[in-house]
Amino acid sequence: MRLRLGFLRRRSTESSLSARPPPEEAQKWAESFSALMASKYGAALYRAFLLREFSNENLEFWLACEEYKNSKPQKLSARAQKIYNDFVAVQATKEVNLDAETRLITLTNVQSNNPDLHAFDRAQRRIQHMMERDSYLRFLQSELYLELVHPERYPASASSVDVSDKSSSAP
Repeated sequence: MRLRLGFLRRRSTESSLSARPPPEEAQKWAESFSALMASKYGAALYRAFLLREFSNENLEFWLACEEYKNSKPQKLSARAQKIYNDFVAVQATKEVNLDAETRLITLTNVQSNNPDLHAFDRAQRRIQHMMERDSYLRFLQSELYLELVHPERYPASASSVDVSDKSSSAP
């Protein structure tokens, strides 16, 4: 089953034009993982790619860490514990692959009386490094990405399966 880029359409009252990014913007995503994640369309497409591969827990963890850094101080402790329980703890429901030392340092940070905005920095860097070496490189070689960078190589019909929520009506 082929995924289509229909989910990149802007849902805006201002314009009914497609928000599909131009090839030049998509090409910038190949410069770095940070450039990809800085683009809401790039991040959405990368997420769709990872969902298709059943390997989205690393990205979910990375995004949770980014949200955590923007948390209000009074919410840090509860959010830190939730992120730890969901992603870092051994046998967590969405456990990410971390070495024992990083897992222990993260646990120590989370269990401190007052976790700070940097409680997950080491773990997040490790996961980002893994994504940069693996899934990010596969994404850059995927049809989802290449269809944006080289639209002339792909027929228009190749972008009709929508990976947005399944409750929306079909064609």
